[in-house]
Amino acid sequence: MKVSLVTKPDKQMTGLRRYAESLYQGLQAKGVDVALVLPQPPPEWVVRLGQAMGRDAKAFFASYPLAVRLDDASLCHLASQTLATLLLFQRLPRTVVTVHDLIPHWVRDNPALSTYRTPFDRLFDRLALHALRRADRLVAISHYTKRCLVEAARYPPERIHVVYRAVDREQFKPLAVPRGFRQKYGLDESQHYILYVGSEDPRKNIGTLIQAFHIVQQQVPSARLIKAGAAYFPAQRQKLQKQVAELGLEGKALFLDHVPDEDLPLLYNAADVFVLPSLYEGFGLPALEALSCGTPVVAANCTSLPEVVGDGGVLVGPLDVEAMAQAMVALLSDPQRRAAASQAALRQAERFSLQRQAEQTCEVYTQVRN
Repeated sequence: MKVSLVTKPDKQMTGLRRYAESLYQGLQAKGVDVALVLPQPPPEWVVRLGQAMGRDAKAFFASYPLAVRLDDASLCHLASQTLATLLLFQRLPRTVVTVHDLIPHWVRDNPALSTYRTPFDRLFDRLALHALRRADRLVAISHYTKRCLVEAARYPPERIHVVYRAVDREQFKPLAVPRGFRQKYGLDESQHYILYVGSEDPRKNIGTLIQAFHIVQQQVPSARLIKAGAAYFPAQRQKLQKQVAELGLEGKALFLDHVPDEDLPLLYNAADVFVLPSLYEGFGLPALEALSCGTPVVAANCTSLPEVVGDGGVLVGPLDVEAMAQAMVALLSDPQRRAAASQAALRQAERFSLQRQAEQTCEVYTQVRN
């Protein structure tokens, strides 16, 4: 069996890119003949037409591709659900598609949360959702995502396999934080750090986190909030910075742009608490990264996050500002509670491994072949 693992040509090491890279390495380690493949770019005339319309056609069709070269692969694995447009425009061998989430579909009619910027976004996302029905098997990264697929795509549940995401436990693990690293990011050892890693996507619910942090700051003056991640939503970043200023939190809520991959584990280890307050998550990889580093986690008690965090962290209502604040205060003000939470986090992280991810994916391939 020769497998072509198709992924988006992301320049940054996004969550989707991490998934494809880690799965590729895991499959190789199991002796699978696998190649990591990128879709073909759109025709030049399409690129020029996009430019005339003020759109980046290359970026758009990287997410919703029209063609891919697979050579003699006997099985095609599309590493993201938007890549399923290939099933509409090209004849593929037996195909598996990994579905990370259907969040754009669920929030499409909510102006505050929708990520569709143009009618083309909405159209092609609908096409990709429809195309999933042509796949031989689907891999859902959580039971929550599987339930969404059954409801939204009417896909037979017996052909959907839940394979949890994983992180490299050799990279994300408890580490001593060097003084030089703290100096690089301006982290004072006398202060307590609350960390959020991710974008400003409105569904991430960072505004609620900032409100909760305002309460925390009043009870734990040494607390500082770090938001790490590039500003892919500039207007939302400005809105959050305005909120910080209005609450008098300037200098106490810090925005870090893209953090290099090699620095991310140390940033988790430098934090006293990690918070993921999302309204919607297909999995919630940053929560697992934090758990793997032994960082106490506070997360929303909705969508996929209870599956990931389990007993390894504190789950609160995503819009319950007071509960979120008091969960953080309890951890920041009690070193023994933090130590116990750190051990619980590490135990929970052991449930997710790259080896298991590769093994369960191979089991899906076997079912497709049979």
